[in-house]
Amino acid sequence: MEKKIEIRKATEQDTNGILEMIKRLKKLNEEFDTRFTVSPELEKRAGKHIGDAIRDTDHYILLVAVANGEIAGFVKIDIIERIFYTPDREGRITEFYVMPEYRRKGLGKILLERAYLSMHNRKIGLITAEFPSLNLIALNFYRKDGFKDLTSIYGKEMEDSGI
Repeated sequence: MEKKIEIRKATEQDTNGILEMIKRLKKLNEEFDTRFTVSPELEKRAGKHIGDAIRDTDHYILLVAVANGEIAGFVKIDIIERIFYTPDREGRITEFYVMPEYRRKGLGKILLERAYLSMHNRKIGLITAEFPSLNLIALNFYRKDGFKDLTSIYGKEMEDSGI
C-alpha cells in the first residue's frame, strides 16, 4: 500500500468515522437482503453500540485502520464464552468495513491479521465472522483466509396474525 497505515484500538475520537462506516455497511447489507432494512434510528443506535465497544474491552475488540489521519477501515469483534465447547472463547467479527478507496490493496487482510494478534493475546481460540448469507464479497474474503462453514442461522419474517 502506498499510504502509511496504522492499526490501533479505537478511541472515543474515532466514533464519528466508525459511525459513517457502519451506516455504509448496514446500507450495503440492506442491498443484499431486504430483511436487513436499516432502522430509522441507525445513527443513534450505532453511536451507542460503538461507545459500548470502545469502553467494554472485556467483551469487545474494536480496531481502526488509520491512513493519513483518517479512518480507512475498522473491525469489531464480540468476545463470546463457549461454555459447552473447546476452545471456550470465540472472537466473532460482527462489523468489518474498509473504505472503497482502500479495497483490493491489502488493508482488509492487514486489519484481519491485527485482529488475530489481538485475539491471540487474549487467549481466544476460535474466530468466526457474521455477515449476510448473500454477501458473496464477504464470503469469498473469509474463505480465502481459511474460514469454513461452522453454523447456519435461518430466518423467517413473522406475519401479523393478530396474536
